[in-house]
Amino acid sequence: MTIRKYENMKRPIFTTVLATVALLTAEAQSVTYNHDDAVMNQVTVQETGSGSLTPDLYYDVFHKSYRNSASETNKLSYRTMTAAYMKLQEPYAEKIDSDLVKRAKVEAANLLDREVDAVWLVEKGKVNGALDRFREHIEEITLVGGSYKTYEDWKEVYDMIVSGVQYIQGGYIPNSERQTQYLQICKDVKQRDALLLKQLRILKERRGLSWSNRKLHRPDGLVRKSSLNGITRWKIAAVQAIRTRR
Repeated sequence: MTIRKYENMKRPIFTTVLATVALLTAEAQSVTYNHDDAVMNQVTVQETGSGSLTPDLYYDVFHKSYRNSASETNKLSYRTMTAAYMKLQEPYAEKIDSDLVKRAKVEAANLLDREVDAVWLVEKGKVNGALDRFREHIEEITLVGGSYKTYEDWKEVYDMIVSGVQYIQGGYIPNSERQTQYLQICKDVKQRDALLLKQLRILKERRGLSWSNRKLHRPDGLVRKSSLNGITRWKIAAVQAIRTRR
């Protein structure tokens, strides 16, 4: 009996709580609008400059300066002036846009010209041919009697030129400039190769002279020995002749 009474008491309390929550929710979601002429006039004057600020006594006492200039400094006048100035800027904006489009086309062409090395397809035969001949002559240095230090010096020059060619191939430069650089490198390689050939010629001549000196050294010795032997034989023959006369 006690449990049933407790459950019967709970039902009215739960119903009352639900009704209260529903009422508060309905009041919270309801929209109220209190019209205020003074606030509306102030907003109208600020936005468009039309109307008047009320109450007049309040603005006359506390904001007289603002009341006298509010209608002239409204937002509509600023919007109108801004639109007019923007209209005047349209020709300049269109010109800037047109210039930027043209510049973008030029830069796109420059980008293609700088990133694609089309000149190498034309000039690689000249450059590689000059470099190959130069490398072959460098490898002959030690074969004709040159020192290994001389070989290393010329090999360093060769590596420096090859690095320069690789830098031009990967550089962000116009093809016209690439062609100028390739031709200059080719000319420089030929000049250095001509200097190396002179040095090789001198080394070959020195080596040939050294071999000839070695070959001539033996006949000189033989002649000297033969002369000495002849003198000895002459002396012996002279002594024998004297003895025979005796």
